[in-house]
Amino acid sequence: MLNQDVIQEILSHCPATEIERFHLQNKECNKRSYELRFIDHHLHRANSVFGYFVHYEEKYPRFVPGVEAGQEEKEDKTQISLQFLLQNNAEIKACDTHHGILLCIGDRFKGAKTIPEYIVCKPATKQYWIIPNPKTRYLTIATGLMVISLTPCRYKIIRVSEPRRWTTKEGFYNHNCEVFDYDTFAWKRLNVNDFELSEFFPREAIPVSAYGFLHWLTRKNNVIRFCMRTETWSIFSVPDVLLDDSSLILVSYEGKLGVTQHLESRNGAELWVLENSLRKSWVKVAKITALKDEYAKPLWFPSNDVVSVAASSDRL
Repeated sequence: MLNQDVIQEILSHCPATEIERFHLQNKECNKRSYELRFIDHHLHRANSVFGYFVHYEEKYPRFVPGVEAGQEEKEDKTQISLQFLLQNNAEIKACDTHHGILLCIGDRFKGAKTIPEYIVCKPATKQYWIIPNPKTRYLTIATGLMVISLTPCRYKIIRVSEPRRWTTKEGFYNHNCEVFDYDTFAWKRLNVNDFELSEFFPREAIPVSAYGFLHWLTRKNNVIRFCMRTETWSIFSVPDVLLDDSSLILVSYEGKLGVTQHLESRNGAELWVLENSLRKSWVKVAKITALKDEYAKPLWFPSNDVVSVAASSDRL
C-alpha cells in the first residue's frame, strides 16, 4: 500500500477534477489535499490558477492570487481579468469556484434602451458564451451557478426573482424561480407552488456550493438549499446553539458546508461544518482566535489551515 506522501506527490500532478475523485475515497487524502502546502505544490505542478476577484466600483474586478507566487508566475496570473469580455461594465453575479466558471451581467444598448446581457465565462482560458436572458422585468433576489458535469460540459444557473405580488393569501413569500440548463440552452420556470417559503431570501446573497446543492442563509438562521440535479428545494436549521446569533456567515470548508460564528469578545470566530448532508449533522471543527480587528469576520477558507477575513476598514 502506498503511503500518504507518495499519494500526495502523485496527486500534485493531476488536474483538480481528478483530485476531487480521491476526496470521496480516502479521508486522510481528502484532509491533506486541502492543506495550503499541497495546494501550493499542486499549482506549480499542474499550471493551475487559484485566487479570487475583488470588485471595485466602476472598475473591472481585479484578480488576486490566493497563494504567493514567484515574480514570473505572478505576472502571468495577475493578467487574469474580465477585460476580454465585450461589455466593459460586466459584473460577476454567480460562480462555480471549483471549476472557475463565472456568470456575469453587462449592459447592451439597443437604441435608447439598456438591455442586460447574461454571459458565462472562464477567465483562465478567456472563453465566454452569451446566453439567453431570463424574465428580467422582475427584481433578482438570488442567483447561483453550478457545473453538473465536465465530459460533456454541462452547467445550470438558478435565478430567484420577486414578482409584483410577492406574498400569497396564506402569508407565504411567492418567488419566481427560473433555471437555465446548458443542455437545452434555455430558461425554464419551475412550479411556483413548489417554492412557497415562510422565510425570505436575503437580497443579493451569494450561495455556498457543497454536496451538489447551492445553500443560502435566511434571516431566521435556516439554510435554504437547491439541488441542481433534481431541481428541488429543501430547508434546515443551523446548529441549535446558533439559532439566535446575528453574526453567522455560510462558508465552504474542505468542500463541505460550514457556518462561522463571530466572537467579538475574543476577537475571533468558531467554525461549524455540516458533516452529513442527509442527517443534517453539524460539528464544531475549529476556533479562529487573535484577530487584530475585533470586528473582523472570516469570509473564505482557501485551505483548511488558512482563512481570509474582512476587517472593519474594508480590508482583506
